[in-house]
Amino acid sequence: MQNKLPNELQLDMSGYIDKVFFKSSAVMSELPDCSVQLAVTSPPYFNVKDYSKDGYQNDVHSEIDENDIGRLNSFDAYINSLLPIWKECARVLKPNPRNFYAQNSCEFILVLVKDGKPDNNIPEDVKEASKLSQSEWVEYTKQIWNIPIPGKGDIAFGEHSAIMPEEMARRLIKLYSFQGELVLDPFTGSGTTLRAAKELNRHYVGYELYEHYRSVISQKLTILCAL
Repeated sequence: MQNKLPNELQLDMSGYIDKVFFKSSAVMSELPDCSVQLAVTSPPYFNVKDYSKDGYQNDVHSEIDENDIGRLNSFDAYINSLLPIWKECARVLKPNPRNFYAQNSCEFILVLVKDGKPDNNIPEDVKEASKLSQSEWVEYTKQIWNIPIPGKGDIAFGEHSAIMPEEMARRLIKLYSFQGELVLDPFTGSGTTLRAAKELNRHYVGYELYEHYRSVISQKLTILCAL
């Protein structure tokens, strides 16, 4: 199924749709207000990983970016540096998702909902194409997900030090968005969220500080096209 946009998204989005911006997501000036249906991300760990090094934490691939919040030594500074990014996410997100959302956070996944009146003009064929199967509904709405961490089968293994499990991104995207909608990852990393969004017939937009990851992001998206 082609990634066809709902009627409310039939705008000139050529400047940002299905693109990655290699810059800080603290200012996402490329994105208009209320332009994104869903954000799925995994922020940098606090003072644990050096994101200027490879996945084994041995070889340096980039100079440390001054906007890399994972390098900060003060936890207060780390939290304060995240706030502008969350504010930008709140600005670009549309109000109130229409699908199921859990009332409790589970493990390290936080489900946050933007307040406001949602636009529910979703075509019936899009709703039908986006529908979860019964087995998916049962599994995805459990309070605990048993998802293994990425191994050597992930092409970013050894390249990125904290790869998000693709199954996690896939489940969140299926739960909280419809086909054709726009999914944001303000901490793109190796491109896991973008790949999952594309695989599930959603559009994507990503932000990543380190241009070193351009190649692995491109590989993930290109391999998907070849399947």
